[in-house]
Amino acid sequence: MSVLIVAGLDSSTGAGLARDLAVLSDHGTPARVAATAVTAQDAAGACSVHPVPPAMVAAQIRAAGPVRVAKLGMLANAEVVAAVAEAMPDLPLVLDPVLATSAGVVLLDAAGRAAMIARLIPRAALVTPNLPEATALTGLEPDASPGALAAAFFAMGAKAILLKGGHGDGAEAVDWLLRANAAPLRFAAPRKTGARRGTGCALASAIAVHLARGDDLASACGQAKHYVWKWI
Repeated sequence: MSVLIVAGLDSSTGAGLARDLAVLSDHGTPARVAATAVTAQDAAGACSVHPVPPAMVAAQIRAAGPVRVAKLGMLANAEVVAAVAEAMPDLPLVLDPVLATSAGVVLLDAAGRAAMIARLIPRAALVTPNLPEATALTGLEPDASPGALAAAFFAMGAKAILLKGGHGDGAEAVDWLLRANAAPLRFAAPRKTGARRGTGCALASAIAVHLARGDDLASACGQAKHYVWKWI
């Protein structure tokens, strides 16, 4: 029941591989990992990035052995995206499209975004963008409706989108699970004050855990939402 985590190493351990592994540990789920980049991050938001050579990323994926689900996070550049797409076996993918740090440092360049849209979004069982990521990838305006954003992702070949509402307003943080041939599902939790890094990583990893256990997509999203709300 192992889950493969493909992501970058955050030296502050607030997000990335370290956060993913903590989530899997909380759920008692074995992990396999493929590091895509090494980053140096501090509490002030400064960040420097060193991508792992694509051949090494591919070698890590191939060495992981049998896994049930893969969670994809930071992918760094188009060459790493291509390596992941070529090496990844045919299994459910939870794709967290990490584009930048909380402080705005770019973690996936423009060519990498285009490669992710072409090569990974159509293969993913679920894509989990927050609102800024969704608008950046689709080119729509920040006030675009969930339906419009979902339609743009479906046009890319996406099967399902969990549109995260943490960057929105209101008393509740509302996430929407949007699938082409199903009614939208709403997941809400009281919005907590303050901010915590790594929430997107934690959510996608928890969803991957529940999919690996055999839960359906809606149940996996709901349970992961509850886990992250308790953790924040």
